[in-house]
Amino acid sequence: MKNTNTKKLGLFYKIYFIAISVFLMLTVLFLFILNGNISEYNKGIPETVSENFFKSTFLELDADTIIEMSKTKPSEFETRKDIKDFIERIMSSGLTYTSISSDTEDKKYIVKSGEFKCASFTLSMDENGDYYPSSLSLHLPKENSRTYKILDSSKLYINGVEVSNNYKTSEEKHENAKYLPENVTAPQWVTYTIDGLTKEPDVYITDRNGNRPNLLDNEGILYEEIIYDAEESEITDKILAGAKQYAICMQDDAPKSTVYPYFEKGTDLYNSIRSVENSFVWEHSGYAIEDEKISEFFRYDENTVSLRVSFTHVLKKHGQADYRDITDITYFARNIDGQYMIFARHNNI
Repeated sequence: MKNTNTKKLGLFYKIYFIAISVFLMLTVLFLFILNGNISEYNKGIPETVSENFFKSTFLELDADTIIEMSKTKPSEFETRKDIKDFIERIMSSGLTYTSISSDTEDKKYIVKSGEFKCASFTLSMDENGDYYPSSLSLHLPKENSRTYKILDSSKLYINGVEVSNNYKTSEEKHENAKYLPENVTAPQWVTYTIDGLTKEPDVYITDRNGNRPNLLDNEGILYEEIIYDAEESEITDKILAGAKQYAICMQDDAPKSTVYPYFEKGTDLYNSIRSVENSFVWEHSGYAIEDEKISEFFRYDENTVSLRVSFTHVLKKHGQADYRDITDITYFARNIDGQYMIFARHNNI
Protein backbone atom coordinates (compact mmCIF):
# COMPACT_ATOMS: atom_id res chain seq x y z
CA MET A 1 0.00 0.00 0.00
CA LYS A 2 1.40 3.41 -1.08
CA ASN A 3 2.20 6.05 1.50
CA THR A 4 -0.23 9.04 1.21
CA ASN A 5 2.32 11.39 2.75
CA THR A 6 4.78 10.58 0.00
CA LYS A 7 2.13 11.35 -2.59
CA LYS A 8 1.34 14.68 -0.98
CA LEU A 9 5.05 15.62 -0.78
CA GLY A 10 5.61 14.79 -4.44
CA LEU A 11 2.63 16.94 -5.46
CA PHE A 12 3.92 19.82 -3.35
CA TYR A 13 7.34 19.83 -4.98
CA LYS A 14 5.79 19.52 -8.40
CA ILE A 15 3.64 22.61 -7.78
CA TYR A 16 6.60 24.40 -6.13
CA PHE A 17 8.95 23.88 -9.05
CA ILE A 18 6.26 24.86 -11.53
CA ALA A 19 5.68 28.04 -9.56
CA ILE A 20 9.43 28.76 -9.45
CA SER A 21 9.71 28.17 -13.18
CA VAL A 22 6.77 30.46 -13.90
CA PHE A 23 8.28 33.12 -11.63
CA LEU A 24 11.63 32.87 -13.31
CA MET A 25 10.03 33.07 -16.74
CA LEU A 26 8.01 36.13 -15.70
CA THR A 27 11.15 37.70 -14.20
CA VAL A 28 13.14 37.13 -17.40
CA LEU A 29 10.26 38.49 -19.45
CA PHE A 30 10.03 41.53 -17.19
CA LEU A 31 13.76 42.16 -17.37
CA PHE A 32 13.71 41.74 -21.14
CA ILE A 33 10.86 44.24 -21.48
CA LEU A 34 12.55 46.57 -18.99
CA ASN A 35 15.88 46.34 -20.79
CA GLY A 36 14.14 47.03 -24.09
CA ASN A 37 12.45 50.07 -22.63
CA ILE A 38 15.74 51.30 -21.15
CA SER A 39 17.54 50.73 -24.45
CA GLU A 40 14.75 52.53 -26.29
CA TYR A 41 14.95 55.36 -23.77
CA ASN A 42 18.75 55.57 -24.04
CA LYS A 43 18.52 55.85 -27.80
CA GLY A 44 16.89 59.26 -27.45
CA ILE A 45 18.86 60.87 -24.64
CA PRO A 46 21.50 63.52 -25.57
CA GLU A 47 24.47 61.62 -24.16
CA THR A 48 23.80 58.58 -26.33
CA VAL A 49 22.74 60.47 -29.42
CA SER A 50 25.74 62.83 -29.33
CA GLU A 51 28.19 59.99 -28.76
CA ASN A 52 26.76 57.89 -31.59
CA PHE A 53 26.64 60.87 -33.94
CA PHE A 54 30.22 61.89 -33.11
CA LYS A 55 31.43 58.35 -33.70
CA SER A 56 29.60 57.68 -36.97
CA THR A 57 30.08 61.14 -38.49
CA PHE A 58 33.47 62.33 -37.24
CA LEU A 59 35.50 59.38 -35.93
CA GLU A 60 34.46 57.20 -38.85
CA LEU A 61 34.75 60.35 -40.98
CA ASP A 62 31.65 60.53 -43.12
CA ALA A 63 32.72 63.60 -45.13
CA ASP A 64 29.64 63.49 -47.34
CA THR A 65 27.32 63.72 -44.31
CA ILE A 66 29.36 66.61 -42.92
CA ILE A 67 29.11 68.46 -46.24
CA GLU A 68 25.38 67.79 -46.62
CA MET A 69 24.38 68.64 -43.04
CA SER A 70 26.56 71.77 -42.91
CA LYS A 71 25.31 72.84 -46.34
CA THR A 72 28.90 73.71 -47.18
CA LYS A 73 29.37 74.78 -50.75
CA PRO A 74 32.76 75.30 -52.34
CA SER A 75 33.69 78.77 -53.46
CA GLU A 76 33.65 79.42 -57.18
CA PHE A 77 37.40 78.84 -57.13
CA GLU A 78 37.22 75.29 -55.71
CA THR A 79 35.27 72.04 -56.01
CA ARG A 80 33.32 69.72 -53.70
CA LYS A 81 36.32 67.40 -53.79
CA ASP A 82 38.48 70.20 -52.36
CA ILE A 83 36.02 70.52 -49.45
CA LYS A 84 36.03 66.75 -48.93
CA ASP A 85 39.83 66.60 -49.02
CA PHE A 86 39.97 69.44 -46.50
CA ILE A 87 37.63 67.62 -44.10
CA GLU A 88 39.62 64.41 -44.37
CA ARG A 89 42.83 66.35 -43.83
CA ILE A 90 41.84 68.26 -40.68
CA MET A 91 39.83 65.43 -39.11
CA SER A 92 42.26 62.61 -39.69
CA SER A 93 43.23 62.24 -36.02
CA GLY A 94 42.99 63.65 -32.51
CA LEU A 95 39.25 64.41 -32.60
CA THR A 96 37.29 65.21 -29.44
CA TYR A 97 33.89 66.69 -28.76
CA THR A 98 32.56 68.75 -25.87
CA SER A 99 29.13 69.92 -24.76
CA ILE A 100 28.67 73.69 -24.57
CA SER A 101 25.94 75.80 -22.98
CA SER A 102 22.71 76.59 -24.80
CA ASP A 103 19.87 79.02 -24.10
CA THR A 104 17.26 76.57 -25.45
CA GLU A 105 16.33 72.92 -25.06
CA ASP A 106 18.75 72.18 -27.90
CA LYS A 107 22.04 70.55 -26.95
CA LYS A 108 25.16 72.01 -28.55
CA TYR A 109 28.59 70.50 -29.03
CA ILE A 110 31.91 71.55 -30.52
CA VAL A 111 34.31 69.20 -32.29
CA LYS A 112 38.05 69.84 -32.05
CA SER A 113 41.03 68.51 -33.91
CA GLY A 114 43.70 69.14 -31.33
CA GLU A 115 43.11 72.77 -30.35
CA PHE A 116 41.43 73.73 -33.62
CA LYS A 117 37.65 74.02 -33.50
CA CYS A 118 36.79 72.32 -36.76
CA ALA A 119 33.03 71.78 -36.42
CA SER A 120 29.99 72.07 -34.17
CA PHE A 121 26.65 70.29 -34.08
CA THR A 122 23.27 70.63 -32.39
CA LEU A 123 20.74 68.11 -31.06
CA SER A 124 17.07 69.05 -31.04
CA MET A 125 14.09 67.32 -29.45
CA ASP A 126 11.38 65.72 -31.57
CA GLU A 127 7.65 65.44 -30.76
CA ASN A 128 8.27 62.23 -28.78
CA GLY A 129 10.84 63.89 -26.55
CA ASP A 130 13.78 62.17 -28.21
CA TYR A 131 16.90 64.03 -29.34
CA TYR A 132 18.28 63.88 -32.88
CA PRO A 133 21.12 65.64 -34.78
CA SER A 134 19.46 68.73 -36.27
CA SER A 135 22.33 70.85 -37.56
CA LEU A 136 26.07 70.86 -38.18
CA SER A 137 28.56 73.62 -38.97
CA LEU A 138 31.97 73.24 -40.56
CA HIS A 139 34.59 75.80 -39.60
CA LEU A 140 37.32 76.91 -41.99
CA PRO A 141 40.51 78.31 -40.48
CA LYS A 142 40.79 82.11 -40.66
CA GLU A 143 44.18 81.78 -42.30
CA ASN A 144 42.41 80.29 -45.31
CA SER A 145 41.36 83.82 -46.23
CA ARG A 146 43.57 85.58 -48.78
CA THR A 147 43.97 89.31 -49.54
CA TYR A 148 45.38 90.58 -52.82
CA LYS A 149 46.19 94.14 -53.88
CA ILE A 150 46.61 94.82 -57.60
CA LEU A 151 46.30 97.70 -60.03
CA ASP A 152 42.82 98.29 -61.43
CA SER A 153 44.23 97.74 -64.92
CA SER A 154 45.29 94.18 -63.98
CA LYS A 155 43.24 91.00 -63.58
CA LEU A 156 43.49 88.46 -60.77
CA TYR A 157 42.98 84.73 -61.32
CA ILE A 158 42.54 82.05 -58.65
CA ASN A 159 42.71 78.43 -59.77
CA GLY A 160 42.13 79.65 -63.32
CA VAL A 161 38.99 81.66 -62.45
CA GLU A 162 39.02 85.46 -62.85
CA VAL A 163 38.18 87.23 -59.60
CA SER A 164 35.17 89.51 -60.04
CA ASN A 165 34.36 92.81 -58.36
CA ASN A 166 32.16 90.88 -55.91
CA TYR A 167 35.34 90.21 -53.94
CA LYS A 168 36.56 93.81 -54.02
CA THR A 169 36.95 95.17 -50.48
CA SER A 170 38.67 98.53 -51.04
CA GLU A 171 40.17 100.92 -53.55
CA GLU A 172 42.87 103.55 -53.15
CA LYS A 173 44.66 105.78 -55.58
CA HIS A 174 48.25 105.06 -56.50
CA GLU A 175 50.65 107.60 -54.97
CA ASN A 176 51.36 109.04 -58.43
CA ALA A 177 47.70 110.01 -58.86
CA LYS A 178 48.13 113.30 -56.98
CA TYR A 179 50.59 114.56 -59.60
CA LEU A 180 48.46 113.80 -62.66
CA PRO A 181 46.07 116.21 -64.40
CA GLU A 182 42.33 115.69 -63.86
CA ASN A 183 41.82 114.56 -67.45
CA VAL A 184 44.30 111.69 -67.01
CA THR A 185 42.99 108.45 -65.53
CA ALA A 186 45.13 107.72 -62.52
CA PRO A 187 45.98 104.13 -61.58
CA GLN A 188 44.30 102.71 -58.50
CA TRP A 189 45.11 99.90 -56.11
CA VAL A 190 42.24 97.45 -55.76
CA THR A 191 42.06 95.05 -52.81
CA TYR A 192 40.31 91.69 -53.15
CA THR A 193 39.55 89.40 -50.20
CA ILE A 194 38.83 85.72 -50.84
CA ASP A 195 37.36 83.65 -47.99
CA GLY A 196 36.50 79.98 -47.73
CA LEU A 197 39.56 78.54 -49.44
CA THR A 198 40.51 75.07 -48.26
CA LYS A 199 44.08 75.00 -49.57
CA GLU A 200 46.79 77.20 -51.03
CA PRO A 201 45.39 78.38 -54.38
CA ASP A 202 47.10 78.71 -57.73
CA VAL A 203 47.17 82.49 -58.21
CA TYR A 204 48.41 84.69 -61.02
CA ILE A 205 47.91 88.20 -62.38
CA THR A 206 47.80 89.53 -65.90
CA ASP A 207 48.53 93.21 -66.27
CA ARG A 208 47.39 95.63 -68.96
CA ASN A 209 50.28 94.55 -71.19
CA GLY A 210 49.64 90.83 -70.83
CA ASN A 211 52.54 90.26 -68.43
CA ARG A 212 52.30 88.11 -65.31
CA PRO A 213 53.67 90.16 -62.39
CA ASN A 214 54.90 88.53 -59.18
CA LEU A 215 53.01 88.82 -55.90
CA LEU A 216 54.96 90.24 -52.96
CA ASP A 217 53.92 89.56 -49.36
CA ASN A 218 53.63 92.64 -47.17
CA GLU A 219 52.24 91.83 -43.70
CA GLY A 220 49.88 89.20 -45.06
CA ILE A 221 48.69 91.22 -48.07
CA LEU A 222 49.91 90.02 -51.45
CA TYR A 223 50.81 92.99 -53.66
CA GLU A 224 51.29 93.11 -57.39
CA GLU A 225 54.90 93.83 -58.25
CA ILE A 226 54.31 96.27 -61.09
CA ILE A 227 55.98 95.49 -64.39
CA TYR A 228 56.52 98.90 -65.94
CA ASP A 229 56.20 99.77 -69.60
CA ALA A 230 59.00 99.39 -72.11
CA GLU A 231 61.10 102.54 -72.09
CA GLU A 232 60.69 104.91 -75.04
CA SER A 233 64.21 106.20 -75.50
CA GLU A 234 63.36 109.54 -77.10
CA ILE A 235 61.18 110.44 -74.11
CA THR A 236 63.30 108.91 -71.36
CA ASP A 237 66.51 110.46 -72.71
CA LYS A 238 64.94 113.91 -72.60
CA ILE A 239 63.54 113.46 -69.08
CA LEU A 240 66.93 112.21 -67.84
CA ALA A 241 68.69 115.17 -69.47
CA GLY A 242 66.19 117.58 -67.89
CA ALA A 243 66.64 115.98 -64.45
CA LYS A 244 70.43 116.31 -64.64
CA GLN A 245 70.28 119.86 -65.93
CA TYR A 246 67.92 120.80 -63.10
CA ALA A 247 70.37 119.41 -60.52
CA ILE A 248 73.31 121.20 -62.15
CA CYS A 249 71.40 124.48 -62.24
CA MET A 250 70.41 124.22 -58.57
CA GLN A 251 74.13 124.09 -57.67
CA ASP A 252 74.75 127.20 -59.79
CA ASP A 253 76.78 125.36 -62.42
CA ALA A 254 74.43 126.37 -65.25
CA PRO A 255 71.99 129.23 -65.87
CA LYS A 256 68.25 128.65 -65.47
CA SER A 257 67.77 129.19 -69.17
CA THR A 258 69.35 125.77 -69.78
CA VAL A 259 66.60 124.11 -67.74
CA TYR A 260 63.53 125.73 -69.34
CA PRO A 261 63.56 123.63 -72.54
CA TYR A 262 62.76 120.53 -70.47
CA PHE A 263 59.92 121.86 -68.28
CA GLU A 264 56.39 122.89 -69.24
CA LYS A 265 55.75 126.62 -69.01
CA GLY A 266 53.04 127.82 -66.66
CA THR A 267 53.15 124.82 -64.32
CA ASP A 268 53.87 125.16 -60.59
CA LEU A 269 57.15 123.32 -61.10
CA TYR A 270 58.27 125.66 -63.90
CA ASN A 271 57.36 128.73 -61.87
CA SER A 272 59.21 127.40 -58.81
CA ILE A 273 62.37 126.96 -60.92
CA ARG A 274 62.10 130.54 -62.16
CA SER A 275 61.61 131.98 -58.68
CA VAL A 276 64.04 129.86 -56.65
CA GLU A 277 67.08 131.65 -55.25
CA ASN A 278 70.35 129.73 -55.34
CA SER A 279 71.29 131.09 -51.96
CA PHE A 280 72.26 127.70 -50.57
CA VAL A 281 74.92 126.24 -52.81
CA TRP A 282 77.68 123.92 -51.63
CA GLU A 283 81.05 125.51 -52.34
CA HIS A 284 82.79 123.37 -54.91
CA SER A 285 85.22 123.56 -57.79
CA GLY A 286 83.60 121.08 -60.13
CA TYR A 287 80.96 118.40 -60.40
CA ALA A 288 80.14 115.02 -61.91
CA ILE A 289 77.00 112.95 -62.40
CA GLU A 290 77.49 109.28 -61.53
CA ASP A 291 75.41 106.09 -61.20
CA GLU A 292 72.68 107.25 -63.57
CA LYS A 293 69.64 105.01 -63.58
CA ILE A 294 66.17 105.26 -65.06
CA SER A 295 63.29 102.94 -64.14
CA GLU A 296 59.54 102.68 -63.62
CA PHE A 297 58.57 104.16 -66.97
CA PHE A 298 54.77 104.26 -66.97
CA ARG A 299 52.46 105.44 -69.73
CA TYR A 300 49.10 106.67 -68.42
CA ASP A 301 47.63 107.55 -71.79
CA GLU A 302 48.85 108.45 -75.25
CA ASN A 303 50.20 111.80 -74.04
CA THR A 304 51.25 111.34 -70.39
CA VAL A 305 54.14 109.39 -68.85
CA SER A 306 56.27 109.21 -65.72
CA LEU A 307 59.86 108.09 -65.19
CA ARG A 308 61.94 107.45 -62.09
CA VAL A 309 65.43 109.00 -62.32
CA SER A 310 68.25 108.42 -59.86
CA PHE A 311 71.90 109.44 -59.87
CA THR A 312 74.64 110.73 -57.61
CA HIS A 313 75.52 114.40 -57.99
CA VAL A 314 79.18 114.71 -56.97
CA LEU A 315 80.43 118.14 -55.92
CA LYS A 316 84.23 118.25 -55.95
CA LYS A 317 86.06 120.25 -53.27
CA HIS A 318 89.69 121.33 -52.93
CA GLY A 319 91.44 119.54 -50.09
CA GLN A 320 88.22 117.95 -48.85
CA ALA A 321 86.18 114.86 -49.52
CA ASP A 322 83.69 115.19 -52.36
CA TYR A 323 80.10 115.90 -51.40
CA ARG A 324 77.84 113.20 -52.84
CA ASP A 325 74.18 114.12 -53.20
CA ILE A 326 71.96 111.14 -54.01
CA THR A 327 68.97 112.06 -56.16
CA ASP A 328 65.91 109.80 -56.62
CA ILE A 329 62.95 111.57 -58.23
CA THR A 330 59.93 110.53 -60.30
CA TYR A 331 59.24 113.01 -63.12
CA PHE A 332 55.93 113.43 -64.94
CA ALA A 333 55.88 114.62 -68.55
CA ARG A 334 53.27 115.16 -71.24
CA ASN A 335 53.19 115.81 -74.94
CA ILE A 336 53.11 119.50 -75.74
CA ASP A 337 53.12 120.16 -79.49
CA GLY A 338 55.09 116.98 -80.18
CA GLN A 339 57.61 117.46 -77.35
CA TYR A 340 57.39 115.76 -73.93
CA MET A 341 57.76 118.40 -71.24
CA ILE A 342 58.14 117.80 -67.48
CA PHE A 343 55.19 119.23 -65.54
CA ALA A 344 55.53 117.68 -62.05
CA ARG A 345 57.84 115.59 -59.87
CA HIS A 346 58.08 113.92 -56.46
CA ASN A 347 61.02 112.78 -54.37
CA ASN A 348 61.36 109.10 -53.57
CA ILE A 349 63.78 109.67 -50.69
